Amino acid sequence: MNTLLPGLSCRTVSHLQPALAVRRQFLQCGTLCYNQGMIYLLYGTDESRIRQKKRQLKEKYPETDSVVVDCLQPGAAARLEQALDTADLFASRKLIFADNATFLCAKNTSQVQPEVVTKRLETDDVLVLSVKTEKLDKRKKAVKMLEQAAQVIPCLPLDGPAQKAYVQELMKEKQLELDPDSFNWFCSHAGCDPVILESEIEKLSVFDRHPSLEDVKALTTVEPVSNVFIMTDALFDKNGLRLLAAYRNFRDQNMEPLAVVMLLAGQIRFLFQVRVLMDQGKGKQEIAKTLSAHPYRTQIAMGNARRFDSLRLMDLLEQMAHLEQGMKKGQLDKDQGFEMFCLDLMQES
Repeated sequence: MNTLLPGLSCRTVSHLQPALAVRRQFLQCGTLCYNQGMIYLLYGTDESRIRQKKRQLKEKYPETDSVVVDCLQPGAAARLEQALDTADLFASRKLIFADNATFLCAKNTSQVQPEVVTKRLETDDVLVLSVKTEKLDKRKKAVKMLEQAAQVIPCLPLDGPAQKAYVQELMKEKQLELDPDSFNWFCSHAGCDPVILESEIEKLSVFDRHPSLEDVKALTTVEPVSNVFIMTDALFDKNGLRLLAAYRNFRDQNMEPLAVVMLLAGQIRFLFQVRVLMDQGKGKQEIAKTLSAHPYRTQIAMGNARRFDSLRLMDLLEQMAHLEQGMKKGQLDKDQGFEMFCLDLMQES
């Protein structure tokens, strides 16, 4: 239950209950009229999406005072109780962030028990529970209660289908329309970072609500990982011209030649690791977890790795290592060294 004055609990100051009832009447009708408090439950393994949703909620409730409670810290239960149980008669409601709410998971490593929240579901404030986890423990009674009372927002990594659905959601929000070719090109080149995707969609919508494919290509900042995928495909296809074009795109972004080589070598090394794990019979989720990699990146890598055995990938790694060492020791002009590498690749085909 809420109280009227900060620092005072209804459980110890019972005579304030009548005044609290008056306050609720003010909140529901009259000059302080607004909807009953809201509860949001954010969970997932993509921390950037969790941060993004928190920022969006701050923008949605600009009139509120923010309170942040880290449930892992000592004394978190008392602070969360105080935040939920205290209020000012004429003050606006609070936006309470309960971070690291692991009491929603199978193993509770926090200082808070779920009853702290479930006993206060009728709060007049806005409560945001967040936890980094792949899934909630729906066996718990508290989780079932919160799923019914709260707006549950998954914040899972954006793989291929999820990325497209998220882009469509942003387009609808920004009233942006893309034809199928423009949409597919954007999704293939803009990456999977939700914050970057939001920024890129915002940029396009400001320019034109109906941009052409040429406009999308000109305005979209290509995610470096997309260029790495292009370079890797070109390398595997022994397409020196396409590999050189992708390399020059990196150079146009002021990336040093050695950095490009190391980035490409890192991608091949990742493919080699994926190939080895695939040979052991592991699936996408297990490989992503083992390598601490984004599921979408793992999915793309598995598609490429199926085309080659581990010995071929090891051979490519050795070639990249020789090129890298030649650049580091000054035995090769960096740009010319990479161009020669591309020419040698074309001669092999």
